[in-house]
Amino acid sequence: MKILLTGAHGNLGSQLLAVFTAAGHDVLATEREELDITDEAAVSSYIAEHQPDVIVNAAAYNLVDKAEDAAVYPIAYAINALGPKYLATAAKSIDALLVHYSTDYVFAGNKIDGYAEDDITNPISKYGETKAAGEKFVIDSGARYLLCRMSKIFGPAGTSSAAKQSFVELITSLAKTKPELRIVNEEVGMPSYTVDIATETLRLITANTPTGIYHLVNPGPGVTWYQFAEEIFALAPSATPRIPVLGSEFPRPAPRPAFAALNNTKLPAMRSRALALKEYITSINL
Repeated sequence: MKILLTGAHGNLGSQLLAVFTAAGHDVLATEREELDITDEAAVSSYIAEHQPDVIVNAAAYNLVDKAEDAAVYPIAYAINALGPKYLATAAKSIDALLVHYSTDYVFAGNKIDGYAEDDITNPISKYGETKAAGEKFVIDSGARYLLCRMSKIFGPAGTSSAAKQSFVELITSLAKTKPELRIVNEEVGMPSYTVDIATETLRLITANTPTGIYHLVNPGPGVTWYQFAEEIFALAPSATPRIPVLGSEFPRPAPRPAFAALNNTKLPAMRSRALALKEYITSINL
């Protein structure tokens, strides 16, 4: 199977590339230098030339606060909305499957029990707006698609210069240098492991999963950043005091959904977050 992978060196893209390659698939691994997904003509030409069976879009603009800036928003919109639109149009033209990733930030965050796949989107941030727009373009394209939402991913850092350090490394590193940690006890989500998301993506592709929206999350209770930190420190102990605080202590330009845990109601469950987190912490020798 020939797979076109965008954002191939980001945190998720790197794991997708490893999983696809290990399974013996022919992977066209691209970053912006090879394929700018915001250039409609370039997308159309590249896909027509290479004729992939599957297009996996792991490219995204994820600087949530910067997207609130009127000067930056068009960039975020081009990557998160227009890019998926162009990929979906090109996928339809050759009857390829498009796998596109989205986020819990497409929801308002007012459902304490979490969101199912087909709940109505209502983003409260500019970043969320761009991701919701990308979803709509994919859904309306007429292409075959798997729209996969994720929440607060953790895992090995990608090799891209834009790849972020995951919360696991960040919080354990801070615990070694700070006298105490004040951690936001808000924003309930479902932290999930990129290795498992990549593995599940391949399973969905090879299982001929029907077109639709899917939530790729490691099962476990929805947690705040503080609660997730406590799960981490239960596996990588630290004597540094941790103090739960309100988000207002760290004001940021973009509002965050307060309760946006993603419920998986369509797929067999991936392994639990507890097991995934334990494997990851062991793998990086924390």
